[in-house]
Amino acid sequence: MNLPRLIAWRYIRRPTDKLVSAVGIVSILGLVIGVMALVISMALMTGYRGDLQRKLLGGNAEVFVYSVSGPIRDTGALVSAVRSVPGVAEASPVLFQHALVTTEHNTTGSEVMVKGFDPARAKSTPMLARIVGSRGRFESPDGENGVAVGRYLADRLGVKEGDSISVTVPSDSSQSFLPRSASFVVMNVFATGFYEYDARWLFIDLHEAERLAGTPGAANLVEVRLDPGASIDDVVREIGRRTAHRFAVSDWREMNKQLFSMLKIQQLVLFIVIGLIVFVSTFNIVSTLIMTVHEKRKEIGILTSMGAGQRTVRRVFIWYGTMVGLAGTGIGIAVGTLVCWIITEFKLVSFPPEIAEVYFVSSIPFVTRWRDLAIIAAFSIVVSFIATIIPSMRAARLNPVDALRHE
Repeated sequence: MNLPRLIAWRYIRRPTDKLVSAVGIVSILGLVIGVMALVISMALMTGYRGDLQRKLLGGNAEVFVYSVSGPIRDTGALVSAVRSVPGVAEASPVLFQHALVTTEHNTTGSEVMVKGFDPARAKSTPMLARIVGSRGRFESPDGENGVAVGRYLADRLGVKEGDSISVTVPSDSSQSFLPRSASFVVMNVFATGFYEYDARWLFIDLHEAERLAGTPGAANLVEVRLDPGASIDDVVREIGRRTAHRFAVSDWREMNKQLFSMLKIQQLVLFIVIGLIVFVSTFNIVSTLIMTVHEKRKEIGILTSMGAGQRTVRRVFIWYGTMVGLAGTGIGIAVGTLVCWIITEFKLVSFPPEIAEVYFVSSIPFVTRWRDLAIIAAFSIVVSFIATIIPSMRAARLNPVDALRHE
């Protein structure tokens, strides 16, 4: 039997002074609020970073191969070389173009980015499946060229499924400076939750993009998806070797390095700032212990006179403060995790278009990870333990004669 722990538990369960009891409850509540805020803030940053990464990869790929000198002319040979690299699951050419879109309701035009890709890729990519739609191809029942439009862009253009739009792109040909135009039928109005796609992108068939640009068989990028568990660095090196380093090879980490580095720094700063709430809440634990030591002077004197040493008395109040810390930490983590689940399940944190434009996403899931919860719990318990040191040492130095005389 652990005597100090038993005595500490009795002190917590049966406080004899109402003021001490109230201060003890406040100390636990303060710790609960601090830990809960820390759990929610870490879940917010983890969910935001993960959701942004997932949507970036969902619409693009892990590795990109491109030419710095212009369009890739021999696309077939490049794709074959990339697909032969171990760890590559898929390699597909795409064509990006800046364009001006006009409709009956938007005659002045809106600047967009047009992406042409093979709609067959939608079978293996959930986000592309949302973009392509249930038909699985960019083609109307009448055989007309189809286009997929994001919901925010559709609202701005004033179009819906079945409406026609005109897409105009600049000419890259040295023989003509006239822009090239083509008409498309809106086949799908999609919502990916990624603002960049939903508000600024048009998606069409790769062959139609080549025809619109006037560059048949050419592409300006090859997107590469990897097998699960494949090393991005190894694949990047092998692609460079097999293509004789004639093309630039990059990956999603490098292209979004600044963004995700900033998010990591923000998460660290947020942990430090909100961690101060937990640190400050431990002052309530110190106050509770000091008041408990004063209240229990008689009991401390009796324990000492019966043979309990300073170490035993000190451990009583260390256990007292640690139990308060454990209770506050456990409740805070449980409540914080529940709040995160409710917010995510009912999508309570959603943004209107003007805010989604800043944060890139329309809603944020709050994701709690066991690793984050373990770090938060360890931090809170360690801080609570440190808060017990001074009061417990003060209790251990009490003279039993003075304590009993005081009573």
